[in-house]
Amino acid sequence: MNVLQYIKQNYDSFTDSEKLIADYLLETKESIITMSAKNIASTTKTSAPTVVRFAKKIGFNSLNEMKLKLSISLDKMEATEFQYLDSDLGTKNIIYSIKNSIDSIMQQTVNLLSEEELDKAIELLINAKNIYIFSVGVSALVGQDFYYKLNRINKRCISHTDTHLQITTSILMQSGDVAIAISYSGETREVIKCVENAKKRKIPVIAITKASVNNKVADLSDVVLRVPAVEKSLREGAMNSRISQLAIIDMLFIGMIRDNIKEVEEKLIETREAVNELYH
Repeated sequence: MNVLQYIKQNYDSFTDSEKLIADYLLETKESIITMSAKNIASTTKTSAPTVVRFAKKIGFNSLNEMKLKLSISLDKMEATEFQYLDSDLGTKNIIYSIKNSIDSIMQQTVNLLSEEELDKAIELLINAKNIYIFSVGVSALVGQDFYYKLNRINKRCISHTDTHLQITTSILMQSGDVAIAISYSGETREVIKCVENAKKRKIPVIAITKASVNNKVADLSDVVLRVPAVEKSLREGAMNSRISQLAIIDMLFIGMIRDNIKEVEEKLIETREAVNELYH
């Protein structure tokens, strides 16, 4: 993840002491890389334990790990700061701006994704009796994409665009089922309600949500697949988060079928031919 961007987006979640450290880091950037916890604490008028806790709060095991990731982020600053709607909107620039944006967000997604968590999610989905998808808004489009994929390989999946139906079905899940909660913010009330219902029934929950300090959906879920916290304005229409979420959906799908490619291929051919009959 881009450390500086992550700190900016989670700034309001920090304590007053943590904000002093965040302010110094955002202002000086690379200088903190060579400083010890004691030096940082002295400069920011905090304490060494607070500095270490700050690094752990934003997802690192140690201060040194945070400094290493910061160094990598600074090397890639020009890519992660890209904002295509603030530039020339000539047709050629639109084409390459979108292309560059997708390249950047995919790299960030891969850097952030945990292979261990992805494998856990794939295993849960392979063994699931029923897969329930809970998502709203743009995330619901991502959920529908996964729903269509699963149906074509005859994997039972329940997905509703109506949020009331999502909530009612969430209390009907049974042992052997698996829930997928897709929420970029991690704070979507309807999705949280469905996840809470799933947890009451001891149903494992897979979350696809942004990497952030305070994330209700992530906190409630058993497996968390994190996407970069990259949306910068309403004007951009959740383009980047949609790309990240769709990429993870594709990874889950391919992971589910990798040990059974031949049978899955036959199902895909059969379903395609069933539709093609309408056009002959």
